[in-house]
Amino acid sequence: MGAAAVCGLLFTGCATTIDGSSTVDAGQVSAYQSDVSVTAEQSRIAESSRAAQAARTLTLALCSQFTTTVVTMLNSYNQFVTKLNELQSYSAIGDGGQVVIDQLTAGEQAISAKLVPGIEAPVEALVRTFLTRNTELIAAVRGELRSGLNDPADRWIDARNKAVEACGKLAP
Repeated sequence: MGAAAVCGLLFTGCATTIDGSSTVDAGQVSAYQSDVSVTAEQSRIAESSRAAQAARTLTLALCSQFTTTVVTMLNSYNQFVTKLNELQSYSAIGDGGQVVIDQLTAGEQAISAKLVPGIEAPVEALVRTFLTRNTELIAAVRGELRSGLNDPADRWIDARNKAVEACGKLAP
């Protein structure tokens, strides 16, 4: 009998009715949908802003590394060319060719380490072009080219200048 009383109380407690209707006011639905739509758009804009800021931070880090590193690379190359012009022979400069190859390679590796996913596309493309030109310059030095150094060096300098200019436009 105790169990029957508990069951009766449970059914009685759940059988309370609520006044009102099951229809929805169309104006409230429109307002709710509008609020949801605005909130979703604000969320999308905020996410886009965070992504743009993250890309800018990565790009500035790459540019910082790039602009610092290319100075060392250029100085090393200029010292090599000065010595080559003075002595007129790769063999006469000893390991000077290998030294500049090592400096250009080290610079390329330092720059490449900062070339990560998320970099702003225009800067990424210019830096990648520079790295391609750097590889060409290394090949020219390795091949002990003399007059053949001018074209790869000119392309290297042009690519460097374009990347430095793009990075300069981003500086805060």
